[in-house]
Amino acid sequence: MVKLEIELSDIDYDQLLNTFLPKMQEKLGPNSALSSLLGGGLAGSLMSMAGSSTKDKLAAEVINMNADKLAVKMEQMAAKNGSPGKVRSLRATAVPDK
Repeated sequence: MVKLEIELSDIDYDQLLNTFLPKMQEKLGPNSALSSLLGGGLAGSLMSMAGSSTKDKLAAEVINMNADKLAVKMEQMAAKNGSPGKVRSLRATAVPDK
C-alpha cells in the first residue's frame, strides 16, 4: 500500500460555491426557507466575509462529499497512465497555511 498526500492551494471559492450551491438548494427543496435565502445571494455574501480557514473547511467538506467520485476518477487516471490501483480511502481536512 502507498499513502499519497496532496496539498491544494489557490482554491477558487467562488467557483466552488457556484458549482455546489445549486446542488445544496436542490437537496433542500424549492419550498425550503433556507433554499430561498441561499438563492437570494446570502451564501455568496457570507462566503465573501468568511475567513480563509472557514472557506478551507467548506472546500474540504465538498471534497469529502464527493470522495467516491473523486476516487473513481483517480483510479481511471492512474490506469490510463499505466499505474492501475484501487483508492482505499480519500479524505480532505482543512489545515492552516504554513
